[in-house]
Amino acid sequence: MYLQLLMELMGMNTRFKPITIIIYTLFVIITSSLMTVLFYHIFVFNTFSNNDIQDSSFIEFNNEQVLSSPIKESNSIIEIFSYGCHYCAISDKNVSQFAKNLPEGTTFKAIHLNTKNGDGLAAYAVVFATLEEMGIESQFRSSLYDSVINNKIELTKKEVLKDWLKQHNIDTKVYFEISQSSAVKERLKYMTEITNYYQITGTPAFIINKRYVVYQDRDFPEFTAYMIELLEKSHKESP
Repeated sequence: MYLQLLMELMGMNTRFKPITIIIYTLFVIITSSLMTVLFYHIFVFNTFSNNDIQDSSFIEFNNEQVLSSPIKESNSIIEIFSYGCHYCAISDKNVSQFAKNLPEGTTFKAIHLNTKNGDGLAAYAVVFATLEEMGIESQFRSSLYDSVINNKIELTKKEVLKDWLKQHNIDTKVYFEISQSSAVKERLKYMTEITNYYQITGTPAFIINKRYVVYQDRDFPEFTAYMIELLEKSHKESP
């Protein structure tokens, strides 16, 4: 293409000198090459992307960040999940078993993903916070996974949610009263703070003793051993 352009320019009866044509041709070639390199870095290699933290299965926070963490529990493992998360549903029983066999003195807590807008996977955070405040969330979690993922029930709609509550013998009046309480609002705020602080963009995510965020990248038995290793490592690095 460039050779053809050069021949056309040289064949034209213009005022351009040969050196001008050569310089112009070199300029076109260099510019094209630079644009090609830039394309690969932006769209293929993601050189200029600031989303590295989102794509990693392991994220470490420094001592200062650990001290500023919104997580209240020390020596803890926090799972962040969503009722709309297929992988959360699959690993739920394994996670529950893992929580029962943690080292002595370690606390485990599961919270629902929540964001300021409350959309996407965070859409069911209010349901979680309300049932948690009622003290019955864990016994209905499997049903909630099944309803949202498999049966496509839109629990974000009040009337649909009301029917679901009735089907599961949950007092709708009590539920909606508690859903508007300050206690539930505090739970939602806490969940949002953790989601934002640790930049959680996918579920399930596990926060190890305020310092590490990990996403499952291996079979669950190996993954649980990995989390225990990180928990022990975090004790040595405590600020």
